[in-house]
Parts: sequence; C-alpha cells; structure tokens
Amino acid sequence: MTGTVAVVGAGPAGLMAARRCVERGLGVTVFDKGRRPGGRTNTREHAEHRFDHGAQYFTVRDDRTRPFLEGWLESGVVEEWAGRLVRLGIDSLVPARESRRYVGVPGMIALPMHLARGLDVRCGVRVERLERSGGMWRLSDDEGHDLGVYAHVIVAVPAPQAVPLLAAVPALQSESRRRSMAPCWAAMFAFEEPIESDFDGAFVQDAPISWIARDTSKPGRPDGARWVTHATPEWTTAHWDLDRGVVAQMLALELERLLGPLPERTFERAHRWGYALAGDPAPGVLHDVTAGIAVAGDWTLGGRIEGAILSGLEAAELILPNS
Repeated sequence: MTGTVAVVGAGPAGLMAARRCVERGLGVTVFDKGRRPGGRTNTREHAEHRFDHGAQYFTVRDDRTRPFLEGWLESGVVEEWAGRLVRLGIDSLVPARESRRYVGVPGMIALPMHLARGLDVRCGVRVERLERSGGMWRLSDDEGHDLGVYAHVIVAVPAPQAVPLLAAVPALQSESRRRSMAPCWAAMFAFEEPIESDFDGAFVQDAPISWIARDTSKPGRPDGARWVTHATPEWTTAHWDLDRGVVAQMLALELERLLGPLPERTFERAHRWGYALAGDPAPGVLHDVTAGIAVAGDWTLGGRIEGAILSGLEAAELILPNS
C-alpha cells in the first residue's frame, strides 16, 4: 500500500492535521493504538457511568481556532461549560480566573469523534517503526506487519512515545527526548446522593489532589452525582505502582478532606494517565521539510487542547507547503 500522508495518533493534534491534509486533496491514513480516537480528550464509560477522566475542558485564545469553535458549537458537539470554578486552598476559596470554557457533548470524546468523521482512522494499531528509504516512509506495527509506504508522516503522540519513532531523524528525536511529560492518577466516583458544594470545579492547592470536578455539572451529561479527581504529578509518581483500587480509596479520602463527609459511593475507579502534562513544552512544532515529517501535539505548543489543535494544523502546513 502506498499513500500520501500517514498520521500517527488520533488525538486532537493528529485529527486536525489529517483534516487539513484531506482539505488539500491528499490521501491520509490515521493510525492509533487506542480502541477509538480521542487521546487526552477521551471519555470513560462504565455501565451507566460516564466520566471525562482526561482533559476536562478547553479554552480558545487564538483567532485561528475561533472559526473551528463556531462550527463545533453550531453542530452541537461542543457547548460552553458555565460551571462555577474556584481556587481551593487549605483555608481559602476564591473564584478562578474568568474564562469561557468548552466541553464536548455528551462527553469530551464527542469532539475527536466529530473530527474523525470521513477520515481513514485505523484504531488498535500500534505503530512501532518509521523507516526512511528512497524518499518515502515505510511504517510497521508492533507485530512487524507492514502498514504501507507514505510520502509524508505526521507523528502526533506524547513526546516519550514519539522518541522511538524518530530514529531516522536524529535531530527531531533528540528534541523530543528533551521534553518531559508528567503523569496523573485520575479517579472517578459516583455517589448515592448529590454532594453539597459551592463550586463545580476546583484547582486545588497544597494537597495531593490538584483538580476536582462535578462531572455532572457539564452540559449534556446524564443526571447523577459523579465527580472526577486528578492527583498531582508528585503524588502520582510516588504512588504509580499501587493497585488502582487502592488508589481510588486513597483519593476518595482526599476528596472527603476537601469536601467534608460524602454520601455512599456507588462506583469508584482509578486510571493511570501516563502522559498528562507537558513539563517543558517544545518551542513549536518539530519538523524536517526535506524528510517530509513533522511532530505535533499539545506538548509542542504550550500544553493546552488549543495547542494540540493548532499544532496539528501547523504540522500539516509545514511539511506540505507546496501541495
């Protein structure tokens, strides 16, 4: 199989890159190791429970993103989250900085699923090797299966996952290796009764938990009392190897310390999120025009969802300037 563009990673960066290439009349194949598109904008579903366990929302600050936002709002896959957000300390609670925050509806997964429509997205495929030969790129998976030959490649995965794929372009590999990403234990809880609280989301200070959110306060979510917590990178690293059931119980105790006595839990689950935060963002999208390869992701443009979106667009433009 010979194609024009291969995109590795079906998160916001990879999907935006793929869409831009398709708009320019190019053949594109997207590969992702997950069971469906999403990346960090994913949603966990456990029976009747649904949680945004990764990225909680996104903001738009760049004029290049606004036309896309308008389309997503019009199509109904995104809505503004008017939740009450605060900064929560040991003895303090103050409103968070005012901002328009947006979420996928009925879950964060709605946005990447919308972006994936009409694209050739092949999930459950773990790309392991990119080989450069004869001016083309040959891809193979972790079982040695040939995934085809392509003129261009866009790698849109977390920096540590990009490193082994970039052996044929040492400069990009070296730059990717320099970029760290911090982990996060995310915990999801459902309660028998609603929890009384003065806020829907909180940036927590001086605690093992860095973020808590009333997931059911977001638009389009089913009724119920569901909360999500994110542990700090430091706490996560120290407890990374624990059983997820133990971690869920530990974070439930931390949530109770912050919110007070809680109703009985009807569901709890912890999730290891290995590459949650960009510790040292790269100075922009990495690329080699001669080799026809670019490396995108939120970690290349500031660490936010909007950064991922813009990095995908830039990656497509950088390697295909004359297409």
